[in-house]
Amino acid sequence: AQVLANEDEVIPEALAVCRVPGVAAFVNISYGCNNFCAYCIVPYARGREQSRTPEAVLAEVKQAVAEGYREITLLGQNVNSYQGLSDTLGETDFASLLRLVAGVPDLARLRFTTSHPKDLSDRLLDTMAELGPLCEHLHLPIQAGDDEVLHSMGRGYTYSHYKSLVEAARSRMPGLAVTTDVMVGFPGETEKQFLNTLRAFEEIRYDQAFMFKYS
Repeated sequence: AQVLANEDEVIPEALAVCRVPGVAAFVNISYGCNNFCAYCIVPYARGREQSRTPEAVLAEVKQAVAEGYREITLLGQNVNSYQGLSDTLGETDFASLLRLVAGVPDLARLRFTTSHPKDLSDRLLDTMAELGPLCEHLHLPIQAGDDEVLHSMGRGYTYSHYKSLVEAARSRMPGLAVTTDVMVGFPGETEKQFLNTLRAFEEIRYDQAFMFKYS
């Protein structure tokens, strides 16, 4: 049977989910973005950020686990700014959503991506450290290690603030794997600014990095 989205729904929950067989599944918790970073088209192509209800997220996770998936990755352009609203649970932030999902029976591993540094809170880090199914992994895009470049990008944080977040995360989870995204050759970037990014990598010592030249 063909299922069509309800035109009145902000997020069409009636659409069927198609997954590749395996042990890991992805579940979207939000769509769009409100950040408008200078290099990014997402807010224009996908619209402003919209969070799914916690009930909808939980239902999809439970269905995936019932189908045999044991690892769930929660997806959003910026999961840290998730703000689900429902009649039964009220306002649910991302830390609270993680607790709800981690409580799903037979869920072995829980991951999420992507975290925006400007919205990474101590409350979220504390929650990560407490939840058994949550993998000790934090993907935290730095994009640049120079404050002037970060300002030009519209990222909303400084390198010192970013570094303090990584230190706070590692202090709570000593075995934490930290991965990142970085961009070089952003318009106007100088050799000195590039070297600041290189210094940032030497100081933080990432486990993995997705590296891009500006296009």
